[in-house]
Amino acid sequence: MHTILASTLIGGLYLAVLFALCFGTVVGGKLLRRYLRERKKPPAPPPAAQDPPPPKKVYYLVEKKRVAPKAQYGKPKEIDFK
Repeated sequence: MHTILASTLIGGLYLAVLFALCFGTVVGGKLLRRYLRERKKPPAPPPAAQDPPPPKKVYYLVEKKRVAPKAQYGKPKEIDFK
């Protein structure tokens, strides 16, 4: 009778130790990845020192297909991608 209870307790203890080991490994790995990622980031430049360049304008020539090509084209339409 005592051997059934002892083997159940040993199995439960083994299960608890195994769970704690796996849980600690996963949490430790995630913390290590987060630490290495934060360490790799370059320091942020001060916001006033670096002005962003103005966005480039993109023009597309949109013309209907004609039999004879035009001698001159009008000003291309500006398309804003938002």
